[in-house]
Amino acid sequence: MNGLRAPAPQRTILFRLVAFLMHLQLRSAIHKTAHKQFIVMAFVFGAGVTALATIATAAHITKLPLLFPPLGPSAFILFYTPMSVAASPRSVILSHGVALASGLVALHVVAALFPDAGLFDPSILHEHRILAIALAVAMTSSATISLRCVHPPAAATALIAAMGFMTNPVQIAGLLVAVVLLVAEAFVFNRLLGGFPYPLWRADPKVARSFGVLAGIPDGHSTFWQQLAHQVFQKH
Repeated sequence: MNGLRAPAPQRTILFRLVAFLMHLQLRSAIHKTAHKQFIVMAFVFGAGVTALATIATAAHITKLPLLFPPLGPSAFILFYTPMSVAASPRSVILSHGVALASGLVALHVVAALFPDAGLFDPSILHEHRILAIALAVAMTSSATISLRCVHPPAAATALIAAMGFMTNPVQIAGLLVAVVLLVAEAFVFNRLLGGFPYPLWRADPKVARSFGVLAGIPDGHSTFWQQLAHQVFQKH
């Protein structure tokens, strides 16, 4: 009407800010440099340190048990192979939950069979403890494969539970809360800083295949056993 036109979307400050931030994302950076491995290493280092430091800080402030050894390898998978099926929220949360339940069930079953074995004392290691550990890991492996939520670090959760370190309800709740927090941080880092279509819950194998190493898909230099393991655990 008065000869004035609205600025094109590409010229607005918001558009330029979003475009600038997208150029800083990992997905964009690895396509613009010959040092892809260094960029990925920096991302894994920064995201992993920040995620675990945040959980450690939360544990310190709330005085709740939120730090557990399995969180370390889980963080590595979430940030190094964010587009793999094993890194999806469904795989991480379900696998740790199943592993925790398997470890506790194995511990209580063996303790009921051998009430004098003292299995609720983590310092005791004998044939009965070994039986509980073996049963816990076997149950975890079978369940996660059947549910198609394989996440290898969960085996450590089963081990910890079977060793008698998770008998307190607060500890059990703390581990589950810590896993959820880690997945939430992975969503933020992988989506915002990584620029990847990290899933809300279940990973799409068809989408994952297009991301190569970032989806845990072996490259041409992988060994026969690495490729076989990928075919067994990632084909679904």
